[in-house]
Amino acid sequence: MDIEALIRNLEAVNDSLKSSTIRESDDFKKCVSRFQAKLADLIGAYNSINNSNTEDTKTIISDLKDILEEIDKLSSYEGKILDFVKNIVPKN
Repeated sequence: MDIEALIRNLEAVNDSLKSSTIRESDDFKKCVSRFQAKLADLIGAYNSINNSNTEDTKTIISDLKDILEEIDKLSSYEGKILDFVKNIVPKN
């Protein structure tokens, strides 16, 4: 998995989540905060000099997938904007 490309795409999702066009319930805001924290964890893991701990990276990616699926359920988007989430799977 190209972690750098994933990070770029997730940063774009993060920018979209800040949009005022998305319903902002308390649950939604909490999910966005959790997403942002996990994205920061992924960026930190990717940028760390000791990038050899792939289990942590896999866990972070799996957590991001779960959070994005929850955000997708809570969002007011008409279409399935986050439909790509089902394809996020860390390599073994």
